Amino acid sequence: MGEPTASVGRSVPSDQARAIVAGELEYVTDRRLAGMLHGAVLRSTVPHARILGIDTTAARRMAGVQAVVLGTDVPFNQLGPNEADGPVLADATIRQVGDPIALVAAVDEGTARRAAAAIVVDLEPLPVVADAHAALAADAPKLYPAGNVAGRIAFASGDVEAALAASDLVVERRVSTPAQEHVAIETPGGVAVWENERVTIWCGSQNPGLHRRKVARALAIDLEDVRLIAGPVGGAFGARNDDPMPVLLALLARIADKPVTMRMSREETMIAGPKRHPFETVARLGVSADGRFTAADMTALADTGPYLTSGPNVLKTSAEMSVGPYRMALARYDGRVMHTNNANAGAFRGYGVPQVAFPLETAIDEAAEALGLDPVELRMRNLLRGGDRHGLYGHVVTSGLRAVETLRAAAGDAWWVERAAWQRQGVAPWRRGTGIAMAVKGVGLGSGRGDAARARLLVSLDGRVRIWAGPNHTGQAIDVTYRQIAADALNTSPEAIEVIVGDTQLVPESGATAASRSTYAGGAAVEAVCGQLLRVMREYGASDFRSIAARLVAEGRAEFEATFTLPDVADPGMIDPEQLGTYAPHLVYGTSAQVVRLEVNELTGEVRVAGVVCAVDCGTAINPGAVIGQAEGGVVQGLGFALMEDYRMADGRPVTRSLENYLIPTIRDVPEIRTHLVSGSEPSGPMGAKGMSEVVIVPTGPAVAAAIADAVGVRPDRLPITPERLLTDLRERRRASRRAS
Repeated sequence: MGEPTASVGRSVPSDQARAIVAGELEYVTDRRLAGMLHGAVLRSTVPHARILGIDTTAARRMAGVQAVVLGTDVPFNQLGPNEADGPVLADATIRQVGDPIALVAAVDEGTARRAAAAIVVDLEPLPVVADAHAALAADAPKLYPAGNVAGRIAFASGDVEAALAASDLVVERRVSTPAQEHVAIETPGGVAVWENERVTIWCGSQNPGLHRRKVARALAIDLEDVRLIAGPVGGAFGARNDDPMPVLLALLARIADKPVTMRMSREETMIAGPKRHPFETVARLGVSADGRFTAADMTALADTGPYLTSGPNVLKTSAEMSVGPYRMALARYDGRVMHTNNANAGAFRGYGVPQVAFPLETAIDEAAEALGLDPVELRMRNLLRGGDRHGLYGHVVTSGLRAVETLRAAAGDAWWVERAAWQRQGVAPWRRGTGIAMAVKGVGLGSGRGDAARARLLVSLDGRVRIWAGPNHTGQAIDVTYRQIAADALNTSPEAIEVIVGDTQLVPESGATAASRSTYAGGAAVEAVCGQLLRVMREYGASDFRSIAARLVAEGRAEFEATFTLPDVADPGMIDPEQLGTYAPHLVYGTSAQVVRLEVNELTGEVRVAGVVCAVDCGTAINPGAVIGQAEGGVVQGLGFALMEDYRMADGRPVTRSLENYLIPTIRDVPEIRTHLVSGSEPSGPMGAKGMSEVVIVPTGPAVAAAIADAVGVRPDRLPITPERLLTDLRERRRASRRAS
């Protein structure tokens, strides 16, 4: 087995890397079982209607059709405890294009889809709530008896209006950010089979425990009778957090009384899958003449579509991060998330932070220009240090915060230092510019939420350790990270350890692969369970668990379980301790600073990104190669959000229905990316680590906007920054210049 070696800090590839590259890895949608049927979903083609009747006669008569399922067949026809969580199958009201109405199981996929299309639904059209502003109107149709407000967060640390009035400079930014499609390579799908009144579901999931509860509630069965095997997953980015697919699979397999497989097409995914919440924000930033932030004020209006999913929680995160990683003398946030008949919005990498970071960071850039300050210097004068108080809520943040060091790392790169010389080398009509931006993202669900992860450890007779831990992995090889942590905690080689994730029958409930919590929470649970084994080893006077493996097994001391509960803030600042869960402030944050260099064609509005520097503070990088991979992926997704991706609706109907008219970055659009891992250690994290996979998507958009402003003097206020929009802005700037002269 070899001598023990330090594993943490080494770049280790995924165990599945070779199979992934070779196309040999079996994903959940590849699984095949004997006698398996194929499923299909009939989905609504209208955004809002009352269901008057459903005729399934033609579908049931088709050769090869084994089952047709309607909402009336579902024991508890809701995806959550509230009506606004949405139905499993719509049986009374349709609230969006793509709402599932019926399920069909047949001998092959083609027959299932044809049968679903043969179902006739009698509808009475209802008025459409087409956007968040329309949802606010006094005479707007109410999607629910309580109205259209899905959630609100409002908080002020003092008299912000007075502070703004007394400021030497006030910058106001009105910004619009779009809905965004996840575009994971694997579309939702899986397999379900019932045996002995118990169901096993193979389905991609970022939150196996939540999906297990959804299935049990909807089918009115015991939780112990649901097993979810959630992997491997071909990408997620938030889309598999509360995906209804496990419920649909379990329901259809039960009524068909045979194993069922089902997968969504790309078009179906784009029509019916969750999106990033579109936001409209107004940000005001007050600054003193010496470059100190005197006040920040932000109002936000978000569109969550017809169902709650993560809407209120996204708003909660955007509120906390609306002041970025900065000290603010006073701050206020007032945000609403509205129900509409648009595509339902759900969890998406960054979780509401890119939408508020864009107006804040662009306001800082505008303030720096007005004051004649370097944009790095203005940020540096106001950045939080470890142990400082948060700019909105006033709670004390962790001593492990490395925001200053992260900004220094990005600003120290030659691409920033030598930006003026690079700009002069541009050749018309291409104008060059370089921009910088900063971001912060909380790690975990936040204080007052009881956020926890668990791990189980077993020492076997052969001297190996098996660990069952969560959160699950969704392509980021979190099981490798857990193994590295365990190897160093037990002072052994990684080969002595096996890690299992994603199976609810084996892995103790550990929450979601979300909120940048997997390494931090799951890794800490792994470290804790290894600590239990170490304590027993000390009792036995052993330095190597393998030397006492047989004794541990014989004496019934070979199995351990540990829980890591994410720490709440010790000092909640201005938050009433009784409302800790309402605002959910974070103790631990990851930070990222990015530099973008690009060229703008003055004649066409085209943008070519030449390179991105990404500095990231993740504490200890357990697996540096994996961290760099996450950083590069986040940057590319951020470039798509900034320059290309725009999921469009018209009167509640999707305009963007496929990858033919929804642009995402391809390999030809990806520039050179330089990733700097900032040295640091988070005291509460495993081996000093903390999460970082979400924060790296946040600064990209504002850094792109800053680079465009540096190149051509235009500050975009709407994402994505398409050539058409940028060309319009350039023409308006020229007209304004002519009027001024």
